[in-house]
Amino acid sequence: MRVRIAALLAPAVIAVAGVAAAQPPAPAKQTKWVAAQDIKYRKGKDTDWDKASKVGVEFFHDPVAGTVLGINSLGNLAVEAEDVMPSKGAKAVWVTGLSFSVRGAAEEKFTTGTALFGVEVFRNALPNRLLYVSERGGMAVAPTGAATTDKDPQFQYGLTLRVRKPGQAAFGPEAKAVGLEAYKDNNTGGLVYITEGGQLATAAKVPDKAPDTKDVKKPKPLYGLEASARKADEANFTEKTQKIGIEVFQDQNTGTLLYISEGGSIAAVPPPGEIKKDQKLSWLHAMSLKARPGGEQDFAKARKYGVEVFKDNHTGYLVYVCETGAIAVLARK
Repeated sequence: MRVRIAALLAPAVIAVAGVAAAQPPAPAKQTKWVAAQDIKYRKGKDTDWDKASKVGVEFFHDPVAGTVLGINSLGNLAVEAEDVMPSKGAKAVWVTGLSFSVRGAAEEKFTTGTALFGVEVFRNALPNRLLYVSERGGMAVAPTGAATTDKDPQFQYGLTLRVRKPGQAAFGPEAKAVGLEAYKDNNTGGLVYITEGGQLATAAKVPDKAPDTKDVKKPKPLYGLEASARKADEANFTEKTQKIGIEVFQDQNTGTLLYISEGGSIAAVPPPGEIKKDQKLSWLHAMSLKARPGGEQDFAKARKYGVEVFKDNHTGYLVYVCETGAIAVLARK
């Protein structure tokens, strides 16, 4: 069995950046609802759709940032550029179901007790994209590729990422450890990252072959961020506004950047040409979004979530942060 590879933490090279207290003016353009999907998902290797559960997914157009933001009824996020705009009447079409064994951060080997997560894959929710949804409500989007087959994913390697709490400068024992597995989706050829909490991210870059334990490279810690995230009914940033810790690592096995929040939400993006040092998040704007439970038509029964939008000045990338601690990151072209 392959041993989990943990990040080699060097606090001296990691700077925690905060959010400036001043707020820019509210954006002139408003976020608009554009489409919704009812997504069914099964647990583990369950093949019985009669036992499936539902999660509602809403899609919104953020014209200020030029994006399409997906949020589900559990408060998890996914983001794409606005040229991937869903049509109101489009229906998600199930493509395949995948199962992933995922170890906890302290779990060195796979055993019969290792957690097993079911993940359903759909097309047509977004144009030319696949939507991955885990049994824990984790969401990720990937190019459509060739996912018309029903092949099992192929394990690549496991990593452990640690996330500091807001205000924590060094990686002490309080920093949360999160187990992360990387699998090749043999239906698309892409990489799927899945955490011990069932959160998802996808990446195009995949190792040429699954590395042996001795060849797996440790994740490289780059920097930490602190994002102030208001509740949906919280009008202004105050001293009581919650702050969410986010760490940024480079997966040295592929070069992919991994953003992970202290809640265990992850995002995977290609590395930029340059990563600037000692930068901060810049707050851009915010929104309150409603997400209905699966099968529910009435927005009156929807839960409302506060979502903040930032620019990560290290990379220039957009970072969406939900009040739940969920994150989504979009690499700017």
